[in-house]
Amino acid sequence: MIDQSRQAGWAAACRYSQIADDTYDSWVAADAPPLDSDTQALRLELANAASRHTVTLAVADAGSDEALSATLASLAGQAIRNFDTLVVCQPAREAAVARILATLTPGLPNAWTIAAVDILPSFELEQLALERATGRYFGVVFAGDRLAPMAVAAMQSALVRWPDAVLVYSDEDWIDEHDRRLKPRFKSAWDPEAQLGFDLLGSLCLIERTHALEAGGFRAVRCLAAHYDLHCRVALPLPSNQIRHVPAVLYHRRVPPLVSAQEMQTAIAAYSEAARQVAADAGAAQSGGPVDIAPSPVAPFVNHVRRPVPTPAPKISVLVPTRDRAVLLRNCLRGLLEKTDYPDFEVIVLDNDSVEPATMALFSELKGDPRVRVLRAPGAFNFSGINNLGVRATTGEVLLFLNNDIEVLHGSWMREMVGEVMRPDIGCVGAKLLYSDGTIQHAGVLLQAGPLAMHVCRTDDAMAAGTDGRLAGTHGYLAVTGACLAVRRSVFDAVGGFDADHLPVAYNDIDLCLKVSDAGYRNICTPFASLLHLESASRGLDDSQEKQARARSETNHMRLKWGDRFDQDPFHNPNLHLEWSAGERLASNARQPWLLAR
Repeated sequence: MIDQSRQAGWAAACRYSQIADDTYDSWVAADAPPLDSDTQALRLELANAASRHTVTLAVADAGSDEALSATLASLAGQAIRNFDTLVVCQPAREAAVARILATLTPGLPNAWTIAAVDILPSFELEQLALERATGRYFGVVFAGDRLAPMAVAAMQSALVRWPDAVLVYSDEDWIDEHDRRLKPRFKSAWDPEAQLGFDLLGSLCLIERTHALEAGGFRAVRCLAAHYDLHCRVALPLPSNQIRHVPAVLYHRRVPPLVSAQEMQTAIAAYSEAARQVAADAGAAQSGGPVDIAPSPVAPFVNHVRRPVPTPAPKISVLVPTRDRAVLLRNCLRGLLEKTDYPDFEVIVLDNDSVEPATMALFSELKGDPRVRVLRAPGAFNFSGINNLGVRATTGEVLLFLNNDIEVLHGSWMREMVGEVMRPDIGCVGAKLLYSDGTIQHAGVLLQAGPLAMHVCRTDDAMAAGTDGRLAGTHGYLAVTGACLAVRRSVFDAVGGFDADHLPVAYNDIDLCLKVSDAGYRNICTPFASLLHLESASRGLDDSQEKQARARSETNHMRLKWGDRFDQDPFHNPNLHLEWSAGERLASNARQPWLLAR
């Protein structure tokens, strides 16, 4: 199937995680089965709720006894068996399917078969299953794939905990011909940006059956991307609280056979067209024009969702704090004034007590450009206070906070950010920032208990796709760095701007983003706005006792104010822990990870 094969192409092009196969082997081996007492307690928990959350799992037979047997055996081995299994097959396969089912009784007490009248493609078999299913929730298991023993129990437990959920999905991995599990995909909680880029929901995914039918089910016009198309049509119009993620590896995909380059290109085009149509249907193009969908330049399996800039283009106010370091500032301004192709912006240079002759000379030169103003911001360095002061002097509809050690790499970067930030549900927008050696410095921030804020895919190559494609397409985050951050002026003012009293230097950007999130907006990072960042080149490091005391004070303030966000960042999978130098590592296995459903 092309839908499955494109997933294989994605796995090859986009690193699911940086966890080595042997490390994952050890992690899987440590995943002990649940205790009998745990299983019995879960059965009791679900017994009264099962009638409200009935599940039908459909298996579309692909013609292989071995593949179908492996899938059905995994269903027969479920710890909780209060679900229906519906096998849809061609008439010529009906006897073989019945024989396989008979060998699994009583493990599958609620299993039945539908034989299609005519020869139908796979997606039409699945549509037939959707129409004939009896459960409130419906999911598809590809023949040859397997479910973890606690998969159905975990999903039903999530449905009990979140009774308004329309859709529940899980983490997944691959399983090879030797039954070795590899390439774990540890997903984030629901993120519409990631879904438009690629199929975040994937498998295992249970959808309330009435919603799937009302959305049109599996459509013939999208046969090469039937599952992705349905997932988008059901999920994108929903409020986020009706989509729940179970952060446990409950689904094991078989590695599918290779397809030709032409078949893969056809599948990529089908996914792009599905995303384009769904974006329009769901009202995702809220910035004044149609959304353009193109393959990501770093991974063609990921959609580059290009948002149009409104007409007329809103004025952008770029705020650049500085203290001397004229060479850095000149490079930053040259990229802004000579490379950036955006039609209407102003630059406010916020001078924090510069004294060097080279800086004074540069300020004199800038007087000749009507787009630039130099505003004095004297006193001890206070990033929050300096920028708050600058905002009061701006005239633009959009604020763009920019460090003076940023260098522009391509002319369209500001258009990319403005197209995103002008969407009414979007708050803060970040960019992909690179170190001078071409590796990733920032592409979004994930929060965790310690260290508090970690940049995703840090030190990856600039042209890498990153973990789960985070560097190839736009993704949602609770926070992005203030080194390059765009936000509408109205949003910034509504949340009170930066916290100059408690966070003069560090975490002020994280605090701003979390306030914006609490106000009901979504924060995102687009890798299609890419810039060079010489991190802390102008401010320096926290290497004095005074600076270290200030850093501790800011860290403590953030822990007290936002401790719950550091404990439960929805965009950070709890199976992973990020370290500044070592990157990702696997967190300890929880005995009942599905209890973390969010």
